[in-house]
Amino acid sequence: MKKTIMFACLGFLVSVAVATPVVAQDLKKITMTIPRNSVFVLSYFGARDAGIYRKHGIDLEIDARPFKGFMASLPAKETMAATYAGTAAIARINQGLDWVIIGGGLTVMQEVFVRKDAPFKTIADLRGKKFSSWSTGAGAFKAVTAAIMDGFGIDVQKDTEFVQAAAPALLKFLERGQVDSMFNISSLTIAAASQPDKFRSIFSPNAYWKEKTGYPIVWSAPIVAWRSWVEEDRDRAKKFVAATHESFKWLRDPENLNAAVKKYGALAAVKNEREAKTYAKWFSEGRIFLAEWNREVVDSQWRFLEMAHKHGVLKKVPSKEKVALVLE
Repeated sequence: MKKTIMFACLGFLVSVAVATPVVAQDLKKITMTIPRNSVFVLSYFGARDAGIYRKHGIDLEIDARPFKGFMASLPAKETMAATYAGTAAIARINQGLDWVIIGGGLTVMQEVFVRKDAPFKTIADLRGKKFSSWSTGAGAFKAVTAAIMDGFGIDVQKDTEFVQAAAPALLKFLERGQVDSMFNISSLTIAAASQPDKFRSIFSPNAYWKEKTGYPIVWSAPIVAWRSWVEEDRDRAKKFVAATHESFKWLRDPENLNAAVKKYGALAAVKNEREAKTYAKWFSEGRIFLAEWNREVVDSQWRFLEMAHKHGVLKKVPSKEKVALVLE
């Protein structure tokens, strides 16, 4: 009887040991680079830990880097697909890189903030004033530049006293009144929005474009991939897009957001409960992430690119038919 039980247990253990590698072999390995101090830390790490990527057949490895290192990773093929700065990706495509846009991503959630006690009511009031940003090359900055030119006829680099400085310094500059307005990275946008006693928003690029087309601007960071990687295994690319879109939706649930912030809040630069609550509020209002990529969405985003080209923010607009791939 003991021998029978021992053999049965041994057989069970062997079957488990054999079955486990088979499951692992079914998963498709993808290495993803993301920028630290961003909401992507919460969506990618949180959703991966929750099993969303494995559910879609993806074994996701995440490399969280400083922004400069993140931006270098896709051109260097250290990752073959990423939620990458959108207008920067378009510029690279125009220069000859064979990249494609295959999914939604981070919308231009950043807004233009002024001090609460400042006299400015709209962007038009900032002509000749100190407009500040952390980068002129970031996708979100190029997007807000185009939206402001379209809505107000102002080129913030020419028609204001433009100030560029490190992202953390900008918030201090605005608080001290050393600049008149601030356009900052996502985490510091949340930091400003979570202090309504000190700061207020006077322009939302997302709201501006949503009013025109029904969709926000995805060019802060859509899903960008090397065409060769997509063609090598289209099913893998499709599963990755589906999982990433689901990760965006997953983070909108307050319980999931709380869990992600608890574990990864420091890496995402969520500094306190007030900022966590602001994230929750913005997610509930649909102000962060575009979790779909279909022909209607593509049309709205290419319309934005055409507008940015008209105002000289982009040198040219690549073919929508060639560059925008709908995999779902």
